[in-house]
Amino acid sequence: MLFLYAATIGFVLLLFLLMGVFLYNVSLGLNKKDAIEIDPLPPEPTEEETKAIH
Repeated sequence: MLFLYAATIGFVLLLFLLMGVFLYNVSLGLNKKDAIEIDPLPPEPTEEETKAIH
């Protein structure tokens, strides 16, 4: 029975490790600076535009 607990905990740790490696590799491929240059953030609305919305 102890072996099954150890195998389950080991498997969960392995999944967490693999997910961490996967997310790390995905984050390397995403360049935030390029994303902002390609699709810039919209300008902040002025006070007049904010009042017109509400």
